Amino acid sequence: MKKSVIYFMCLFFTAGISSCVKEDFDPSEADNIVDLGGGTWAEGSIDKWINDSLITPYNINVKYKWDAFEDIGDITYITVPPKEEYITPILSAVRKTWINPYTTVASPEFFNKISPKIIYMVGSPALEESGAIKLGVAEGGKKIILLAINYTKVKGMVDYNVADSFWIKQMFLTIHHEFGHILHQNILYPTDFKNLNPSLITSNWQDYTDEEALRDGFITSYSMNTIDDDFVEMISYLLVNGDAWFEEILASIPDGISDRGTTKDQAIARLRAKRSIVVNYYKQAWNIDFATLQQKVRTAVNTLLY
Repeated sequence: MKKSVIYFMCLFFTAGISSCVKEDFDPSEADNIVDLGGGTWAEGSIDKWINDSLITPYNINVKYKWDAFEDIGDITYITVPPKEEYITPILSAVRKTWINPYTTVASPEFFNKISPKIIYMVGSPALEESGAIKLGVAEGGKKIILLAINYTKVKGMVDYNVADSFWIKQMFLTIHHEFGHILHQNILYPTDFKNLNPSLITSNWQDYTDEEALRDGFITSYSMNTIDDDFVEMISYLLVNGDAWFEEILASIPDGISDRGTTKDQAIARLRAKRSIVVNYYKQAWNIDFATLQQKVRTAVNTLLY
């Protein structure tokens, strides 16, 4: 018995009236669909930009078109492709805030050797069962998956306003977070970092606000998820937000003792120790001056957002 799938096709008429017609879809017709046996995508201006700006200089390919056979890791939720008009501006922003700072402060050879070779772009975020929104994934240092592209704008895009900076800033934080994972997967950070507050790590991090996490010496609530995430959250937030912001959040920690028994002085001491380990790790493991890298990232971020 032939299996059929029911879907709705909306037809729009010039008079402005729309109607929905229910039709049967024969799965055997999938052979007529691009990437299911029905041909290939035609390359256009976006693909040329990707080739000239990412593939040729850095050997980084970008996948942004729908692909039925693409492995996007443990993302099992319904996602949508990115809007094509967002692709080039967002990738250009990624290059300015991530690739350019590392190739300038370290070297193109360093970046080309360690960087992921595929960026996979998804239009929507992925909502986990816990209610947390997933914005990115790094897969074994080979691929970075960037989500929520369709919510992400930079200065110069149509209808951009400063309020839109939330999503693009989250993307900058995400990509530096994921690249931080790639760094420590190649050269592990010092064990001293693991000893700062391991008893406070929890898989229930989403039950805490950033303010509550800060009182226990974590830069964000997600830092509480694993020690690895604690390390790379420090990297991403220091690079994207800068040292002035870091001092401001330290000053915002209230007096008293947190619900989990951390004093203000202990929280500040832990955060300063984490920052020091990150800075030293970059120098000792990778011969990268963190302050210079931070300045390059911050300049690019501010130029793109404000």
